[in-house]
Amino acid sequence: TTAIIVKVEQGWLTLTGEVDWYYRRMAAERDIHTITGILGVSNQITVKPKPNTTNIGLDIMHALGRRWFLGPRQITVSADGGAVQLTGSVASLSDRDAAELVAWTASGVTSVQNHITVA
Repeated sequence: TTAIIVKVEQGWLTLTGEVDWYYRRMAAERDIHTITGILGVSNQITVKPKPNTTNIGLDIMHALGRRWFLGPRQITVSADGGAVQLTGSVASLSDRDAAELVAWTASGVTSVQNHITVA
């Protein structure tokens, strides 16, 4: 379910509410930027946890393994409920960013701390 509340004050839009996927949070903000006359957006939408968060870390590791440039040996994933932490080392900044994006796409993820280094 998605419940987003929009408040406009002096040209600034504030988005609040809850969504079940990170991409929906970002899509709401992206869609608002197309409206003329908006000075800025404060995205305070939260990602609510999914009930089944027991396999998030494993799901992310499998997804990373499917990426040709990100092997499971390069990155370690730990998850506590919907909070995910990424550690390890990759060859480029784009690989680091891609790993974070993969983590965000897993069902039930509410936050991602990316501690991957570029070597």
